[in-house]
Amino acid sequence: MARPLLRGDRLKAAREAAGLSRDDLAERLELSSPARVRVWELCLERPRPRFVPRLAVAVGIEPLHLLDVDPDDPPLAALRLAAGLATNEMGAPGVSVMTYVRLEDGRPGTEPTADAVRAVAALLGVDEVRVRAAIRRSRRDHAPLAPFGG
Repeated sequence: MARPLLRGDRLKAAREAAGLSRDDLAERLELSSPARVRVWELCLERPRPRFVPRLAVAVGIEPLHLLDVDPDDPPLAALRLAAGLATNEMGAPGVSVMTYVRLEDGRPGTEPTADAVRAVAALLGVDEVRVRAAIRRSRRDHAPLAPFGG
């Protein structure tokens, strides 16, 4: 499962707009070195999920704006990253981690139960309508392509 990429150009632009140096941002995030900010801005590495919302707060933008997704129609993985959660943190009463992974992967199948949608929404801190839309987006993004000429 490919998670959405952090847009290094957006991080750099937001950092600069906030008047922060890489050193300033590293200090706010309690990083050992500004080199970490540099590799994120150059897209040489991805930050751990827990850093996405922290980065967004530090530079004054919404977490989804840091990701290479449409903020108005994000896939489920983007909502998870915006919440700063790793996949293994997505289990809760009503939804197992494996059920969540199937939803994020966009695997076709039966619709998720109301309990599963409610649990995912609670974990992500968004409403159920947003979760259902993100599940649909994940399925569209992962739908098999039609054969050439077909």
